[in-house]
Amino acid sequence: MKALAIDIGAGTADFLLYQEGQAIENSIKLVLPSPPRYYAEQLRSATSKGLDVIISGYTIGGGPLMSKIKTHILRGFKVYMTPTAAYSIRNNLDQVRKIGVTIIDETEKFTGEPIFLDEIQLDKYDKFLRGFGETVKDVDFVALSVKDHGAPEEEISNREFRIRKYREFLSKNPSIDTFLFSTNDVPDYFIRMNSGISSVKSFLPNTPVYVMDTSSSAVRGCLEDENVKDHDNVLAVNVGNGHTMAAIIRNNQILGFFEHHTGGLTGKKLEDLIIGLAEGNITHKEVFEDGGHGAVILEDMPGFSNIDKIAVTGPRRGILKGSSIEYVQATPGGDVMMTGTIGIMFSVLEKYY
Repeated sequence: MKALAIDIGAGTADFLLYQEGQAIENSIKLVLPSPPRYYAEQLRSATSKGLDVIISGYTIGGGPLMSKIKTHILRGFKVYMTPTAAYSIRNNLDQVRKIGVTIIDETEKFTGEPIFLDEIQLDKYDKFLRGFGETVKDVDFVALSVKDHGAPEEEISNREFRIRKYREFLSKNPSIDTFLFSTNDVPDYFIRMNSGISSVKSFLPNTPVYVMDTSSSAVRGCLEDENVKDHDNVLAVNVGNGHTMAAIIRNNQILGFFEHHTGGLTGKKLEDLIIGLAEGNITHKEVFEDGGHGAVILEDMPGFSNIDKIAVTGPRRGILKGSSIEYVQATPGGDVMMTGTIGIMFSVLEKYY
């Protein structure tokens, strides 16, 4: 079994090429800047040159693009975007138009600097690896982890929509692996996930593709750490560059979780939320009104004193430095930056193979 896992976050794109039977520490691993940052720089360059831009391609994480697009339009230049590319900015195309973007059909012809969005770019990985006698062409499956808030049909906050859907998934199946989807199982409202699959399929048309949200894959990856395995009540925390998720997991079943924006947290606030989650007195309203996504409590919480192991991972885990909470730093495969890739890869192996 040979597998490729890619985890695209707000700061980095993390790449793992795994070969069954080989120590995972010896796998090919890459940590690269998150692709949306590169496209934001392309747009900034077009602004400095005074050029209109035509943005096409796939739906990607659009956080870094938003401010650059607004600046471009304020400077008096045009921004044309195809619908799929435009979903990178907002999950509602009317909201994209209100920013000043012109939505165009794929076949329409306009003059401007072309920017093609693709955050997967398997051709680039393969070209690089072939220089070392390796390829991604022969993998048995691709596991892709991206942040996707979902596109609600009704007028509702995407933060509220995200938590509502998570609650629905968990009410049917509380396993952490319930957040993993195969190609044909991804709901239509997860536009970025579906677009990512299309990108992979453009390079590997016959290879199975699986997708998972970045928050879920990192929490899942904590369970593969040698210091965390075989414990009953685990509180796993991923402090990512953009989002922080904490979940209590027993026998691979989620009892409850919360998700917040890392930028809105301090070490003390995160500590209080973690304890509140374990005690069962955290509320969705509390987290949502603080600017986070929210919280879901499915069962009676075990109580903080009954947590067997607290595992913290993520590039901004240092926020908890000096905390009174005793925890282990989860580094599955010996690398904290591979937590998400390892999480989704082993989720695929557990659920489908």
